[in-house]
Amino acid sequence: MNNLNDQTVKGYDKTVTKYIDTSPQKVDGQLKAWIDKNLKQIDKTAKILEIGSGSGKDADYFESLGYKVELSDASQGFVDHLIKNGKPARLLNAITDDLGGDYDMVFADAVFLHFNPEQLEKVLSKVFEALKPNGLIVFSLKAGSGEEVTDRKLDVNRYFCYWQADDIKKLLVKNGFTDIEIKTIDDYRGKARPDWLLVNANRAKNDT
Repeated sequence: MNNLNDQTVKGYDKTVTKYIDTSPQKVDGQLKAWIDKNLKQIDKTAKILEIGSGSGKDADYFESLGYKVELSDASQGFVDHLIKNGKPARLLNAITDDLGGDYDMVFADAVFLHFNPEQLEKVLSKVFEALKPNGLIVFSLKAGSGEEVTDRKLDVNRYFCYWQADDIKKLLVKNGFTDIEIKTIDDYRGKARPDWLLVNANRAKNDT
């Protein structure tokens, strides 16, 4: 399965421009409301890590509100794109690399859907350790069941894993998270696409 993740990352390396051209580059609607709700729980001085920054649009929105974000991506292509556009970013594979620590929030929009259940459990455990007590994990997944490798949208093979809300909640509880909230929203391309799951949870205050 690591080979599938490597294949997915290499696919993004080859399609940076196409991905940006075919994806929303503005934070609005229910996604904006979800982000706003979570940002209100932390100070403007908070330490935030974004896993899978892509084009940098979400970080741009965070920063427009006065927050600073540490940008990262597993794709060298996207890291190069971010740096070229004046946005410092580090190459970071959440499965294999050290995340760092003392974060108030770890944010990942449309990233964890590329991890199989075993990989996601590993990443959630790493995020838990990287967060301060009462720190927030905020991420999105695709709703559904099963997994697939598809060349849909970008014409390169990418791995996807689909989740039910109850299953992701159980995995978060298993890894020590509390105050779990999961909201289902329609895909921006219409109801023919799988819904999105917007997930946020806390590292409990009394964890050390």
